[in-house]
Amino acid sequence: MRINRKTGMLVFALSLALVIAFVSCKKGYLDVTNPNVYSADNYPGTIADLEIELHDLYGRFRSGIYDPGQFRFLGVSRDHSADQAYQAPDFNAATQLSYDKTNVSVDGLWNSHYENIAKCVNTLNDLERFKVKNPSLSAADKEKIDLIEGQARFVRAWNYMILVNYFGETMITNEADKAKMGVPIIAKLAGTLPETQIARSTVGEVWTYIVNDLKAAELLLKTKTWDGANVARASGWAVKGLLGKAYIYSQQWALAGAKLKEVIDGSGKSLVDFATYKDMFNGKFEFNRESFFELNFISDRTDEWNSQNNVGQRLSIYLAPAYIDNGNVSKNGFGNYFIHEKNLVRFGFNKVAVTDAALKAPAYVAESKTLRDSKAVDPRLWVVAYQPYLDSLRWDNVSRPVAKMPGDGLNIDGIQAWSWHKYVMNDKHIWAGNVANSNNMYILRLADIYLLYAEASMKTGQNAEALEYINKVHRRAYDVNPDNTSRYDYASLTSATKATDATLANDPLKYERWAELFGEGTWWFDICRWKLGKSEAQYYVKVATGTLVWEDYKYALPIPLREINTNSNIKPNIGY
Repeated sequence: MRINRKTGMLVFALSLALVIAFVSCKKGYLDVTNPNVYSADNYPGTIADLEIELHDLYGRFRSGIYDPGQFRFLGVSRDHSADQAYQAPDFNAATQLSYDKTNVSVDGLWNSHYENIAKCVNTLNDLERFKVKNPSLSAADKEKIDLIEGQARFVRAWNYMILVNYFGETMITNEADKAKMGVPIIAKLAGTLPETQIARSTVGEVWTYIVNDLKAAELLLKTKTWDGANVARASGWAVKGLLGKAYIYSQQWALAGAKLKEVIDGSGKSLVDFATYKDMFNGKFEFNRESFFELNFISDRTDEWNSQNNVGQRLSIYLAPAYIDNGNVSKNGFGNYFIHEKNLVRFGFNKVAVTDAALKAPAYVAESKTLRDSKAVDPRLWVVAYQPYLDSLRWDNVSRPVAKMPGDGLNIDGIQAWSWHKYVMNDKHIWAGNVANSNNMYILRLADIYLLYAEASMKTGQNAEALEYINKVHRRAYDVNPDNTSRYDYASLTSATKATDATLANDPLKYERWAELFGEGTWWFDICRWKLGKSEAQYYVKVATGTLVWEDYKYALPIPLREINTNSNIKPNIGY
């Protein structure tokens, strides 16, 4: 593992201070002790020092999977929410599931999350040193320390969840899977080269580590909530929700059900209405009553192309919609992706228009509007997508019809190429200084919790409870009260859904997780833990650049070649 004690300029200053301290102890050297220089003796000196480190941990949510360059490939391409409108080797590898161990995105994902973990370990170490040096803290200061530790453990657990879900040899489907290869666990920062040679822990060991971190965080944060300037921090309820999700992923069904129900009953959260839901991914209604934890972005024009130096969100550049302006088709950003054609059918939209002229035909547009207004098609289709020539963008008091997404160097004739709506910039021109915009991204929200609880209920024989919570999510999608029975309800756990494929047609739980959380980066993990890879590839058939070929080793990403070359104890994933 290429992780050592170097943690930026802070530790450089610390190392320099230690060298100076060593030489200055000899007679004849000047005393260069400087209270303004960090050293092991004076850092961390205050709780404020630890808060600065914690802020850095939160900032690092913008690296790894939520870096826009990573999320476009692994968050929406890998599960075929998206098809590509632009051809390049990294785009092709993402949509065709053809990553190899030299891929820069794979390498970047691994390194980013392990760097984040190293920072968490460093912060927790500094926190312990501070407590040792300050044994007589006031009750108020002890509470502050506990809150910092709880948040740091939450962040570390989340980073390990991403790593083991993507790089673990398998997600847990049975008891035997727990013994398969997971990812290395970094309990301390390496001080020597041999200490970097860390083998992979088993999948089961990694999940135990994650659960233990979250249980410790739960004790520290309790039911803490945040508001005002601190609203983006992890609350005690976010910790409990993530713990419930960890129990689901590790198949601890009874524990999952109890924890998720505790969150449902005690958090005070409720589903937002449909009008809020359809716009809450586009810079509106942030930190709403449904949200447990979201990644907070602030519009930032400073070094807007470098996500490491910027607090804005750039994903909408890549998912940008196409529109017509003065008779010409333009894109509000790069527009590298469109909604994969087969997703329209899964939402229940079975109309086919193979030419641009057919998409524009007044009768076709009118019939599409009737399908939408009557809710004959799942309304969430128009939450995640813009329909060409039916929808429009509006900014500067000008309405611009949405167009079919043009293929940039790709022949996409015969593809409807609907534009993305979820997470895009739709009320401003993105090239007019809005490249790094303020659209937040949801990491954990109540609809996800409801569906996880429904799954745990099914696994523990509470089918009526499971069906009710699936229906709550389903009702909101159809703009009716989530808590009251409705004509849209599923009658059973095997009722027909809007999908017609064998995977989702008669499985409301799977369908609702796919439809409700579409484009939010969770469906791939469901594919992996339900072993749907082959059936999904058979359903989607192809992407704009070629036919999909499935092999079971593709459930896991390859361990990066650089890690294999520098860590003699690491074993690669099979198939790469």
